[in-house]
Amino acid sequence: MAGRFGPASVFGPYVDGYDLAAAKLDALRDKAIATQVESHGLGDSWKERSPTGEKDTELVQEGAFFDTATGSSHDALSTSVPTSPQATERVICFGYAGETIGEMFVGIKGAYSHEYEVAAERDNLQKANAAYAVSGQRDPGTILQPLAAKTADWDTESTPVDYSADTGQRVVPITSNSQANPSVVTTTVPHGLTSGDIVLISGVSGSDADINGEQVATVISTTTFSVPVDATTSAGTGGSFVRANSANGGVGYLQVTAAATFTNFVGKIRDSPDDITYADLITFADNVSAPFAERLTVAGTIDRYTAFDGNVTGAGSISVFCGLSRS
Repeated sequence: MAGRFGPASVFGPYVDGYDLAAAKLDALRDKAIATQVESHGLGDSWKERSPTGEKDTELVQEGAFFDTATGSSHDALSTSVPTSPQATERVICFGYAGETIGEMFVGIKGAYSHEYEVAAERDNLQKANAAYAVSGQRDPGTILQPLAAKTADWDTESTPVDYSADTGQRVVPITSNSQANPSVVTTTVPHGLTSGDIVLISGVSGSDADINGEQVATVISTTTFSVPVDATTSAGTGGSFVRANSANGGVGYLQVTAAATFTNFVGKIRDSPDDITYADLITFADNVSAPFAERLTVAGTIDRYTAFDGNVTGAGSISVFCGLSRS
């Protein structure tokens, strides 16, 4: 839920399947940057900066306990300072708003540990700090599967993530819908839709036919689109809409922190237009050699509802996190 959060709401970072939160971090800082260059010249009385169109991100973790046990933060970080520009990419997931289905997370691939510092001081346990330089992109998204140990096949289709309820969505206000069939919806600002997009309309009043609910949009102009509703008796006013699907693909993140004795594990992200019939959207590699992580992209339309599906073979246990970022 939207609101304020405290330190107990932070989770991760998970780095290539290592859970660094177990090292008890003092601080975790994530920064997204739109890069600029100075663009003033001789004769200018004020400095000027212009955006380059490029973005950058930084991730810093501070004050973790220095722990050399297998699977610990030192195990994850000490060998990750690259010796060449072709160093192995890293897959990182973390969040600030609690690790529950539907809450936000951030995924990064391409990061490497640019700095790893162990600090010893009198009357204290040794601590370690790490700063990541990022050569890939930052993908904010929503959690489909919080980190949890599983011992049999499972899915989250009973508690899916509903894209129309995403608090990061743009809510577009509606001025009116016309007395016509199909009815033409007019918005107060550019709607940003493409013909075929599905929208969820709410709050419209006065129309003889209820256009509230899911509708397929046909774009007429930047501020008008039609929906297949017969409103020939009277027009309507007010209301708003959000998207009920997205058309530009997305990115799936998988982190597996532990696995024991299963012979196979295949994780999938699935989507559905109606929360009844689900189809595979992203299928991660079959892998039971934890810790491991994977980032996969998908093109095209992602339906309104998304969920995670885990399939195992044999007997054992596996600890899995998954999130989806819509583009």
